[in-house]
Order: sequence, then C-alpha cells, then structure tokens
Amino acid sequence: MMFGLRRPQIHPGEISLRQSFPNLTDDAFEVARFWVSQERSFVAVGYPEKWEPELLGSILVESIHTAAVAYSARTGISEQIALSRIFSGFDSERANLASEQSGMPNQ
Repeated sequence: MMFGLRRPQIHPGEISLRQSFPNLTDDAFEVARFWVSQERSFVAVGYPEKWEPELLGSILVESIHTAAVAYSARTGISEQIALSRIFSGFDSERANLASEQSGMPNQ
C-alpha cells in the first residue's frame, strides 16, 4: 500500500519492505519514494500533514549516509568517497535549482 492506495502488482524494480524491514511497525508511514529511469527521476511525497519539512531533511541526510555505506560495500570504494560523490550530486542539483529560481542560466 502506498499513500493509502492498494497496488495490484509490484513494479519489478521495487524494494521489498518485507525483506528490508521485517520488523516495520504498524505506526510507520511512507514519507517519500524515489525512482529513476534513463530519461528522468520520479519522486512521490506523501502524508505532508504528518511531518514537518525538517523531518524530510533529516531523512534525506540519513538516506545519503545509508546509500554511501551500501555503495561502498557493493563497489569497494571507501564510504567517504561514496559520501563525497553523493554530496557532489546533491550540491550540483541545489545549484541547478537555485539558478532556475533566480532565472539565471546554468553555468
């Protein structure tokens, strides 16, 4: 169930909650879901009435660290290098967003 909607089938790229979090409690709720294809990314954010923006920021930082650990384990590069590369992408996207909001072309 995502955002209160029951889905009849699972997407082949979906992360299994049962395998990843077998002890997920009933009071847990999904805040966001991220998908990426070769053409674009997709972000779904749900239940904004249940959380404050700072919570999403905190979860994103935790996600970045968890991703660096996972990427390091999978590729053999250090967690610090993986973390640095993730933050580089984060900073680049923030700069793109800032230039779009200011009406300035990306440089």
